[in-house]
Amino acid sequence: MFKMTLLSSAALIIAGAACISMAAERQEAAIPNFMSADFGWLLSTGINFQPIEGRVAPVGADPYPRGRDGTGPVIRERLSDAENPNLTPWAAAQAKIHNDLVRNGRRAFQAQSRCWPGGTPGQLLFVAEPVYFIQKPDEVWMIWQRNEQVRRIYLNREHSAEPKPSWFGESVGRYDNGQLVVDTIGFIEHPLSFVDSFRTPHTKDLHVAERWRIVDGGNTLEAAVSVEDPGAFKAPWSGLVRWQKVNRPWQESICAENNLNYEQFFKLNEYPMPQAKTPDF
Repeated sequence: MFKMTLLSSAALIIAGAACISMAAERQEAAIPNFMSADFGWLLSTGINFQPIEGRVAPVGADPYPRGRDGTGPVIRERLSDAENPNLTPWAAAQAKIHNDLVRNGRRAFQAQSRCWPGGTPGQLLFVAEPVYFIQKPDEVWMIWQRNEQVRRIYLNREHSAEPKPSWFGESVGRYDNGQLVVDTIGFIEHPLSFVDSFRTPHTKDLHVAERWRIVDGGNTLEAAVSVEDPGAFKAPWSGLVRWQKVNRPWQESICAENNLNYEQFFKLNEYPMPQAKTPDF
């Protein structure tokens, strides 16, 4: 009888350990691993959001780069579709202003080429250098090699009652069945803050939702993005972004170095780079 009790207890312990092990494996599988000191993620879908079938598409390029009559000069810079039917009158007017600036010789603004934060979700479209991740129990950090731009995602908490407006907004997230789900509000309104590479504007009421996951056997990182802002868009729109794993360590990448000589040498009508009037340390 005593031997049978011992055997039963041992069986229960083994079964319990197996259940704990299986639960740990399920928990590990439920948390995607974006982080490594040896590799980063390099944008592979280009500098435009890819449309998602069945959803409102992102704003795209101007379908008439040489004007509606096709007789204008060839514009080699990026022009926005200022007549996109999903833009509100205010957003369409802003897009037209930036298009006109380009047509009159101004360089098309690109945040990362001028050392400005790309915002959310615009920063996701930076293509030239990798993005790296640090995953902690309470936070996820996205760190772009270019200019060491950092976006923080706070896990398992609610939004602040009154989030302080910022370029990347206040991002809160959670893991859900192998995906990182992120919700972001609390954006600044700035004339150089855009949601994409076409200089599409937004208001302080911008709301961005993202679902991040690893696909293609661990070689591809994918984010499905949904954007709503009643001041800029008549309906929420969605887009897809993918990155390929690249086996290279994180390197220092300084953006604004030697800026003045660059502009004078190439004689470019550029946007100004941000300048700090006081140290941030």
